[in-house]
Amino acid sequence: MNKKAIVIDGNSLLYRAFYATYNQLEFYKKNNLKPLNALKLMLQIFFKLLYLEKYDYAVIAYDHKDKTFRDDIFDDYKKNRKKTPEELIEQIPLVHEISKLFGFQFECVSGIEADDVVGSASKILSKNGVKVDVYTSDKDILQLVDENINVVLFKKGISDTIINTIDNFKNLNEGLMPNQIAEFKGLAGDASDNLIGVKGIGKKTAIDLLMEFENIYGIYKNIDKIKSKSTQEKLVKDKDNAFMFRDLATIEINYFDDKNIDYFRIKNIELEELKKIIKKYNFNGFDKYLGE
Repeated sequence: MNKKAIVIDGNSLLYRAFYATYNQLEFYKKNNLKPLNALKLMLQIFFKLLYLEKYDYAVIAYDHKDKTFRDDIFDDYKKNRKKTPEELIEQIPLVHEISKLFGFQFECVSGIEADDVVGSASKILSKNGVKVDVYTSDKDILQLVDENINVVLFKKGISDTIINTIDNFKNLNEGLMPNQIAEFKGLAGDASDNLIGVKGIGKKTAIDLLMEFENIYGIYKNIDKIKSKSTQEKLVKDKDNAFMFRDLATIEINYFDDKNIDYFRIKNIELEELKKIIKKYNFNGFDKYLGE
């Protein structure tokens, strides 16, 4: 039987948990209490995920506060994003703490993003025949899907998800394959990361080009075969951007090449410590997980 791993994009999940319970902040403010909405939902999600399946390996990754190599390449990388709310910042250390108590291999690495940790952990596990479930709301992560890696994408809130597998990938992603996700962003850009792409090339044109020429290299190699002269001109003008934004959208997958997969083996859940946290903050609804 294949061994199984769960790999969580902690940053993505944390933001989703915070905004999914945003209306609860009024209660905390009204009662002059420390905001704990994201912490409680993260606890619920972790219990649910780890009780639904038995995993042999478990990894969770969060973004580090330091700049990354992508910021060095492109000064305006993610510059359009809103500042993290103070109510969420206050909860981050607690969420990091409970992540470790659940037995995840906890990673928050200076210089690279959570995406790169997720990518590197998932790929080394996959190479060793481990079946991997990746949880995220970031569509960049879709490029990791392979015969062993499924990406569970949060579509709306926390409970509405889409499972992307190598078999259903084309149908769910407008004909694209995982190795074309970064290529697509190089052409059409990605507003969430402030990646501009090739100016004037929209989603449909980008997909059409990739369907015909497979990747950006193939597009430029065959640029004379593109029927639209306007499209040709746009591509020629922004050639450097196409390759740069593709590279910025490409997830690092080699960070853990020096690690044995035992590094990611799930640890025992520290239930007593979790009970203390749940009791301290008067959280309810956890009895079925705590054996009470």
